Amino acid sequence: MKSPINHVLITATNTGSKACSIYSYPALRLSDVQQSVTARIGQSKPQAVVTLDRGATAYAGLITASVDRNSQIKVTTSSIGLSLFGPDEGPTESGADLPVPGGPLYVELDNALVTYWQDNANDALAW
Repeated sequence: MKSPINHVLITATNTGSKACSIYSYPALRLSDVQQSVTARIGQSKPQAVVTLDRGATAYAGLITASVDRNSQIKVTTSSIGLSLFGPDEGPTESGADLPVPGGPLYVELDNALVTYWQDNANDALAW
């Protein structure tokens, strides 16, 4: 039996003309019924702030469900609300509702976790 996929890779690419930093972790809203942003995996915090040169990408991993699918709050979503944090780890005004590529995503709101921003995909998906 094949295991269900329960990890999603979130990417943020610097499309500006100069280097920039991306702080903390993505503040995610996975459903209208979600009362706070998705919990972060504290152990995934990198040693330094991720700085992106022009055209570079940062990565965060999203665990969408428990392996045993044991959840009290199950939803299917076609979009994810994503906001960024500033250097003081306070929320910024930047945010967007992003469509889920490939169609709706099954999420267990009580089991969902997100990593801090990483400078490579392997570190983001290691959790």
